[in-house]
Amino acid sequence: MTFALGTTDEIKARLNIVELIGSYVRLEKAGTHWKACCPFHQERSPSFMVNDEKSMWHCFGCGKGGDIFAFVMEIEGLEFREALTMLAERAGVELPQYRNEPGNNKETKDRLYQILELSTKFFEKQLWDGPGKGKILEYLKGRGLNEESIKRFRLGYAPDGWQHLLDFLVSKGYRKDEAESVGLALKKEGGHDHYDRFRDRIMFPVFDILGRPVGYSARVAPGGDETQAKYINTPESALYHKSRVLYGLSLAKQGMKQAKMTIVVEGNMDVIALHQVGLENTVAVSGTALTEEQLSLMKRYGNEVRLFFDMDGAGQKAARKSAELALEKEFLVSMVALPFGKDAADMGKEDPEALKTAIAASVPAPKYFLEASLKANDQSTAEGKRKIVEEYTEFLLFIKNPIERSFWIKELSREIAMEEKLLVGIVNGAFVDRARKDGRPVPVSNQPRAPFPMVNSYSNRAERLREEFIALCCADGDTRTVLLKEIQADETRAFLEKHPLFFFILQAGDGDAISLIEDPALKSEAARLSFRILESPEFANLEHDEQSEKMQEIGKQYLGDLEKEVLTREKLVSLERDINQARTAGDKNKEHELLQKFAEISSGRLHSS
Repeated sequence: MTFALGTTDEIKARLNIVELIGSYVRLEKAGTHWKACCPFHQERSPSFMVNDEKSMWHCFGCGKGGDIFAFVMEIEGLEFREALTMLAERAGVELPQYRNEPGNNKETKDRLYQILELSTKFFEKQLWDGPGKGKILEYLKGRGLNEESIKRFRLGYAPDGWQHLLDFLVSKGYRKDEAESVGLALKKEGGHDHYDRFRDRIMFPVFDILGRPVGYSARVAPGGDETQAKYINTPESALYHKSRVLYGLSLAKQGMKQAKMTIVVEGNMDVIALHQVGLENTVAVSGTALTEEQLSLMKRYGNEVRLFFDMDGAGQKAARKSAELALEKEFLVSMVALPFGKDAADMGKEDPEALKTAIAASVPAPKYFLEASLKANDQSTAEGKRKIVEEYTEFLLFIKNPIERSFWIKELSREIAMEEKLLVGIVNGAFVDRARKDGRPVPVSNQPRAPFPMVNSYSNRAERLREEFIALCCADGDTRTVLLKEIQADETRAFLEKHPLFFFILQAGDGDAISLIEDPALKSEAARLSFRILESPEFANLEHDEQSEKMQEIGKQYLGDLEKEVLTREKLVSLERDINQARTAGDKNKEHELLQKFAEISSGRLHSS
């Protein structure tokens, strides 16, 4: 989904970049710019710069940069659309509807978000000032949760009864079928009326990455009907997709980013308990194994995950499946082990320091599951060894790094006193079998090499000239408009098009090219190039009109030199083709003549570089 340039420009026009970034870091005036110590890496001297006029930022230390969208994406760990939504709300700009996406009518979605927010407030009110004030609050506090944590995670209570929430929502102007569509109501069998889905339950709201409630996990109240499921969850809806959400993510993302690591637990209560003892990089998967979508969310904040699942059979089965998927996604995975029967919430209440120590002492997943297999099987027997090798080979298939995999094969060899070469053969055979099963090609060595090309790239000088041309176009819109009209040769345009920023420069027109870019790395590169131009002595102290005029003058010179370089390369490519034809025809004289000409042009090209 790509939004119109006008939408992002309008948001940027309404939001001052200095005020926005200043709400996260302390900025100080430095000439025509603002500076600060970078929030994205550790530094003592400020190298983080903000340009108010161009609405851009760049850190000369870590290289990150871009516009307001890039900053919010980086500091909040959001995707472009999420940052766009957040900033649009802050700026009071209404986004266009998501075309080509069925069911994504903005007005409808807004009402659904409003229903869930209102319902969350209703459940909170019932907990603090209603029927939940006594036994429910006492239960939560008895589990070790303090009032601050209960309020921070916005826990609530759904009172016993059939239509308490529905009556409240209808009184506020919402329909019962709307409540049904987000999982808050059920339709009676054989009728048209509805009743509350959640009754006499402790409510744990599930929030999206922007902190908006999208669903609930509801625990049966103490003393309630224990014959029913202990937990029931909101069904899939237009807003709630279980495989894509992580409980606690909106409150954990800053901690995850700082630690570059995520602690994953099974239950909602575990998340709150760990946050309460200072481990605010904790999220939950709601009793299921991790999904690829959830791992992709975590990957935004760091490459390490520590799995803290229950020690019973179901918990350990989910832990292994989660570890395998995380390893396949090239995470650094470790396991947290506790005595049988304990969970994070219980330990957080009884001994918070021991809980933190246990997480700090997490065991690398390959070691953890090797030890589990050794413990479960008798390695003194041939049958036991066979089972250990089979179980552990299955696990090793998920480790992509060959050095890491080799290390753990050595450990297996040492533990079961089995020849390493034999184990390597077994693991390699398993890899081949899996590749064939998945329909992937089996690697083949000694592939024939392509013929050596005489001209395989543009000159270094051509690359540098293109870089300077792109930088000038990023730094100033007026310069960009003039220079794009100056491109004469099709070959030059084709060479410029190979630069990843040229497309956005071409599409921007008179607007801001950086606003069109969603990829954070490309935004950073565009900001780096812009700041390099704006900070250079040639332009730094000039007024805007003088700046543009100077940039256009230099840009035209760069473009002229670039066209000469590109056309020279085209001559060399043509000569290479003629040389190959002469060689094939056996015309030694022609080949020699063309080679001399090639050398002359190539030598001149090298000297000009």
